[in-house]
Amino acid sequence: METFSNACFSATFHWEDGLLSGIDLAPGLRPSTRPQSPFGVELALIVENYALLDKDEWPELPLATRGMSPFSLRVLGHLREHVTRGTWTTYKQLAAACASPRGARAVGRVMASNPWPLVFPCHRVLAVRGLGGFGPGLDLKRALLNLEGVCPPLQRPT
Repeated sequence: METFSNACFSATFHWEDGLLSGIDLAPGLRPSTRPQSPFGVELALIVENYALLDKDEWPELPLATRGMSPFSLRVLGHLREHVTRGTWTTYKQLAAACASPRGARAVGRVMASNPWPLVFPCHRVLAVRGLGGFGPGLDLKRALLNLEGVCPPLQRPT
């Protein structure tokens, strides 16, 4: 387990048998640990400098994908490749892009169970009429989007 922080959030990386099994995000600073994994130094630099980055710079991380459905992997792969820093999409648009035009709720479930937020940037997926959900909280979702230059809707229109 490795935790790295910046002024906005902390990210704890969980490793099992050399595979990244999950990332926990939390708002605000937490004490950082010394890098322990082969990717630790690079991950620390990315998290610590997140606000300064122009593009996503995640290395190809070994992921613990066992038990994930092909649909989940397809959605996460499309998200990582096509919804880049400074952009966003909706659950509905992401579903359509993954050949499931009526699958917005299924995409929402994939985002809710995404074990690797930031690497697969589920915070960039919004509801048609607002922010939608985000496990670590909507304030952090909004803050991440703002760091990336996106000004999302603050609430649902009335």
